[in-house]
Amino acid sequence: MNVETFNYSHESLAPLFYLNKRDRKNIYIFPTEKETLEFYNNFSNFVPESSHFPAWDTLSYDSFTPSLEIQGKRLQTLHNLLVSNYFDIAMSMKSFTQKIFINDLNVIDVQIGQEVDFENLIENLAFLGYVNKDRVESRGTFSIRGGQIDIYPLNSEYPTRIIFNGDEVIELKLFDFITQRSIKNTKKVLITPSSELFQTKQEDIFKSLEIESNKDLDEYELFQFSQNLTNFKSLLDFAPDDVSINIIDFNSCKETLSQIQKIEEDSFNNLQKYFSLKVSKMKSRYIDAFLEINKYETIFYSTNNLENISNVPQFLDGLGPDKVLQKINNLSKVYLSSNNEKITKKFSGLPNLQVVKHPFSFSAVFPEMSFAVIDDSLFTNRKQKDKKVKQKKLNEESILVPNTYVVHKFHGIGLYEGTEVKKIKDVDKDYLSIKFGGTDRLYVPSDQINELEVYVGGENPRLSRLGGGEWERAKEKARQNAKVIADRVLNLYKLRKIENNSLIIDEDTPWQAEIESDFEYVETPDQLTAINDVKEDLSKNTPMDRLIFGDVGYGKTEVALRAAVKVAFSGGQVAVLAPTTILVQQHIETFVNRLENYPLNIKHLSRFVKKKDLKEIIKGVNDGTVDIVIGTHRLLSDDVTFNNLKLIVIDEEHRFGVEAKDRLQNLATQVHKLTLTATPIPRTLEQSLMGIRETSRIETPPENRLETLTHVGSVDESAIALAIQREISRGGQVFFVLNRISELEEWMKIISNQFKNLNHKILHGQLSAEQIENTMQDVWDRKVDVLFATTIVEAGIDLPKVNTLITLRSELLGMSQLYQLKGRVGRRGDQSFAYFFHSSNLGIDAELRLDAIKSIGQTATGYSLAMKDLQLRGSGSILGDIQSGFIANVGLNIFNQYILESLDESIESIKPVIKPDIKLDCFWGSSIPKSYVDADSERIDIYKRLEHTHHTKVDEVRDEIIDRFGELPEVSNNLFITAKIRSVLSEKNILRCKIRESQIELFPVDLTEEVNLRIKTLDKKFIFRNKRLVLNFNDVLTPDSVYGILNSSL
Repeated sequence: MNVETFNYSHESLAPLFYLNKRDRKNIYIFPTEKETLEFYNNFSNFVPESSHFPAWDTLSYDSFTPSLEIQGKRLQTLHNLLVSNYFDIAMSMKSFTQKIFINDLNVIDVQIGQEVDFENLIENLAFLGYVNKDRVESRGTFSIRGGQIDIYPLNSEYPTRIIFNGDEVIELKLFDFITQRSIKNTKKVLITPSSELFQTKQEDIFKSLEIESNKDLDEYELFQFSQNLTNFKSLLDFAPDDVSINIIDFNSCKETLSQIQKIEEDSFNNLQKYFSLKVSKMKSRYIDAFLEINKYETIFYSTNNLENISNVPQFLDGLGPDKVLQKINNLSKVYLSSNNEKITKKFSGLPNLQVVKHPFSFSAVFPEMSFAVIDDSLFTNRKQKDKKVKQKKLNEESILVPNTYVVHKFHGIGLYEGTEVKKIKDVDKDYLSIKFGGTDRLYVPSDQINELEVYVGGENPRLSRLGGGEWERAKEKARQNAKVIADRVLNLYKLRKIENNSLIIDEDTPWQAEIESDFEYVETPDQLTAINDVKEDLSKNTPMDRLIFGDVGYGKTEVALRAAVKVAFSGGQVAVLAPTTILVQQHIETFVNRLENYPLNIKHLSRFVKKKDLKEIIKGVNDGTVDIVIGTHRLLSDDVTFNNLKLIVIDEEHRFGVEAKDRLQNLATQVHKLTLTATPIPRTLEQSLMGIRETSRIETPPENRLETLTHVGSVDESAIALAIQREISRGGQVFFVLNRISELEEWMKIISNQFKNLNHKILHGQLSAEQIENTMQDVWDRKVDVLFATTIVEAGIDLPKVNTLITLRSELLGMSQLYQLKGRVGRRGDQSFAYFFHSSNLGIDAELRLDAIKSIGQTATGYSLAMKDLQLRGSGSILGDIQSGFIANVGLNIFNQYILESLDESIESIKPVIKPDIKLDCFWGSSIPKSYVDADSERIDIYKRLEHTHHTKVDEVRDEIIDRFGELPEVSNNLFITAKIRSVLSEKNILRCKIRESQIELFPVDLTEEVNLRIKTLDKKFIFRNKRLVLNFNDVLTPDSVYGILNSSL
């Protein structure tokens, strides 16, 4: 053991280790995970191939599995330790000392040109714990697609597509797990096990606990009790003898280990009695790995001895670009982190400049090392963020999975049960099996899938019966109600067209630009589009009525703030309305913090404002000395009159009462109106009302938002107690949700007895409005540790410290309720946890919903299920207080179509676009055989997409399918060309088309002179009678030739 000790500043460590890399194999150990990450983020700019070895993101004896991403990073690092000739690995004391439960680290290494037995590879993937799925959307899964395999290795940022020719690997492609499209080719892929416990069996757990049990353990229980296993290794068991260990602040590291083990002990003593297995003796998850370091070269660094410190940084805070250039001009190395072209251009003349992408945590010069580190936040006041993972944009296209309610336009509401393959004209064809009322069932051919829509309209609708007049009566009632909506739409349209030049808002001032540049985050593209949309509206002489849709934390408030500033600097007044005092408080904090250095008078009105202040504020609003006023419905009282109101911003309008909405309607007729909502609006409805209410969508999530870890299982008191313990130990708050008040009160007593030192409160609909608001205020003020609530728990409020959700009887909740509850946690950058406990007997529907809630935010399937019910709520907020029963009886899409039909065609911007029903009969077969795409849901998804794809875009879908599944069989190639033909027929308003081997029959056709001339070049003896056109040909037609004829001749 070679021991050296150095004193350095904390900031200098990354450049120092980079410049003085004496060894090719280095481990860097820091006291905490935070310090490790800060070092790694800085150091990886100098050494891009360096890695971070994280600790599990769970507590000891926790009822959660560590995140797959973290396990993947750890397994990749362990593999690197075993095989790499050089490495630089940063880790915390926690990860360095954590036990590792792997005997032999089995991996699969696949390279281009390699001979790989296909069946053997599938067996090996199963051995490593990978699960075979229809579609690869999350780590630890694979999918067999004909002659290729899609696999999402635990250790990879992207999934990989392995393409075979026989047993030879001929191509490897990384692909996007959301779009399923290839991103780029790669030469090799390493596949680690799907779990760190892939070799651990439940018998090993029972043996280590010295108990006998027949219980089947869940995956989380394997992790929960793994630290009692007697067979384990330390990180140094994987390290080579010539590794160099660099320990930063050794005493702090030792203290950290001691604290971790103390927390473990306290946690174990508190929770031992709630474990699902008997654990008589606690064993730590961590070992004192320092006992093993004497056989390695070890160097100690201290950052705490400030008197004898070397490499003291000269921080550059407060300096402009020119001053910084003067300081760094003669240095040997300058590293600049920036994506800003202006900034990089400013520094481009430096001879030793290196521009990097990842942000630095500081900006400083190190004279002793002739080295400088500059982060562009020094000049922009905003911190550039690393994009950790590709986030899913919201997508409403519902994926059809078995047990999904559908609407058949001619037969009513049914339940899609799955597909059946039937042989027609010697060609296998998919039929969708739809169950209707009673014993009725209908088989819908895949080429008539356009007659089906996924039902949007509430939970568990009544199935229609085939035949009879029930469905027609429901449609007629909905049609009459749609006319009422259409009339309201027309009245709003007329009001919006009244011109008023006083509404034109001035161009942006220099102050506006300054405020916008002070925004601490980088705007998302969606956010910038919304901001520009609003500014364009404000420049017109007609009143703006724009709806901004985006989930909480997506940046709607910033759009509203910039609009308010623009109007206020132009001399107009701004009113910001929110339904609760907490939302008012959040807005006032944001506005005041951002605008405190500018000459704007910002006030707020709510029941918490003192009487003497209230009079002054109302007077200021009346005489125009208040520029921006933020308040609840108190702003709509008769004693509040505005001097020069130009903009109203309304947050969650649908949560205001009828009286408040009427007052708002009167107030907002001739001023600009901006509405913010977190409830999704269906695109179909949005498009039909274009010109009435403009919409902007902010669909890109914040880059620092971590995926909520989700647990679904039977009620488990130990898991509940552990969840509360974990959240409270990190200073957080917990939501405990149960929709039965008497049971909720019982659970509150149980938890209160377990955690006597915590503050508990209850929230449900039987309390008064004042009690509800006071309780939520206490949560906001962090006076409540655990809130016991029904699903009344506030939506739309940003409670950054609430990061654990516990839901009981979750099987009784609808998909949208589950989705919105899960969205109550994980608002900021902290790891959040959601538990959905259910009773032991689950119905099929409840099982489907709870399975989907695990994957929401991560997979397209789960998200589309949640969207259906949410869109119905969104419809209410855009249409007003409609009778939702009429929508529920026919489904939102048909109701929306009736609105379109009812609208006056004189309004060009809202002309109905109703696709005709087309009967197309071809002599060739066209389908997607199961041998090509095995999963029913994938085949149905392709059929659906082709029904709605314009003929000029069909080849793009075709290329995607080839990318995902391999070369098309002829019968599937025919399907894509048939989709083109159907699209052309729709474009030309042709309703009937029969294609024989040498003949095309069309109806109806408008035989204009121009069409007549073109057709004569094809068939001089064509037949035309009563708009029916028959064309005869000498040669046998092909799908391609028919498409060419119809596209060019009609």
